[in-house]
Amino acid sequence: MDGLFRRKGDPKAPQSPKKPPRAGFLDEWRGVALICMLLYHTFYDLYAIFGVPLPLFSSPFYILLQRFIGYSFIVISGISCAYSRSNLRRGIIVFALALGMTIVTLLAMPEQRILFGVLHFLGLSMILAAVLHPLLERIPTWAGIAGSLLLFAATSRISWGRLGIGAFSVGLPSFLYRTNLLFPLGFHNASFFSSDYYPLLPWFFLFLAGVFWGRIWRAGKCPGFVYQTHIPPLAAVGRRTILIYVVHQPVIYLVLTVWFRLFQPS
Repeated sequence: MDGLFRRKGDPKAPQSPKKPPRAGFLDEWRGVALICMLLYHTFYDLYAIFGVPLPLFSSPFYILLQRFIGYSFIVISGISCAYSRSNLRRGIIVFALALGMTIVTLLAMPEQRILFGVLHFLGLSMILAAVLHPLLERIPTWAGIAGSLLLFAATSRISWGRLGIGAFSVGLPSFLYRTNLLFPLGFHNASFFSSDYYPLLPWFFLFLAGVFWGRIWRAGKCPGFVYQTHIPPLAAVGRRTILIYVVHQPVIYLVLTVWFRLFQPS
């Protein structure tokens, strides 16, 4: 009973867990990725939906921008797992929003349908991270990062029927690609289409690299600038990732539709 009445400064009193330092740079990084995504999808809609010729889509810059956005969201989401109180709950919410996006695109714009985009992938990855948490905790941090990146590289050509790296690669059985039932895993044939597509293979391994890296962020072992906020408005944008992601495409499409009807009615 006396333990209930120990003074706050008593060294024998139970200590509350230390709150991890907030990584302001993580919010800013996410904010930059979001702004790049808004620009990218605006250009994409102009090109793919409204038929505006844009040389950007045949330039190396387009590929680099696309990769920066995708890699950033996946790695940041993996790191954020270290800060989340419930990755299972977070994953279910994100995946439910993604399913809603699939339904909307199938009904409103089937030619631009999203069957398994980045939101589907991130939601399911959070769920898997929660389920696999006891196993992942047994893996040392740096071994987890290195192993995840190696597996990411080894599975990067799954959609093209190859497994491995360079000369150390093998062809996968053709039956995996005869139907599109396994498209969430990365196995599909030429008839499959999703305007945004991030299958579990290889991307889940990049997400896992972020999960392991998140341990270092949470422990406060990153460089000091990581835990500072340098541009508050940019960080504020980064803290509203899901809301912006869900609403940005309908807003962009609406604005462009109004613009073309007003100024290019033909």
